[in-house]
Amino acid sequence: MTGPGIGPAIFTAVLLAVAMVGLVAISRLLGNGTIGQGAMIGFRLPPLLRSDEAWLRGHRAAVLPMTVAGAIGILALIASVLLSGTVLPYLVALGTAIVALVAGIVVATVRAVRAAAEVNS
Repeated sequence: MTGPGIGPAIFTAVLLAVAMVGLVAISRLLGNGTIGQGAMIGFRLPPLLRSDEAWLRGHRAAVLPMTVAGAIGILALIASVLLSGTVLPYLVALGTAIVALVAGIVVATVRAVRAAAEVNS
């Protein structure tokens, strides 16, 4: 069975890559304090909302897992384009990119809450 072909694979990879790069960029802006607690983006969880210091420390802790997830995701997206001629390898590479992003968000959330809780204790 053939894959989606190079055109649709590139389109899909570019859309997902833009989302991943955007999330990493926002994570970095939150982590360095450029985007503060009053903004409508960021982890809006009770431990992070208790103080400005908790907000900043929590988001700083989230930068590394988001960056690693973004890098893994981009590499998997490149692989998905290269493997777009065959359906199963293409889907595995694409799935790897999505799993990397979701795992990065989960790990970043856990690290952010833990870092914020240390400030609040």
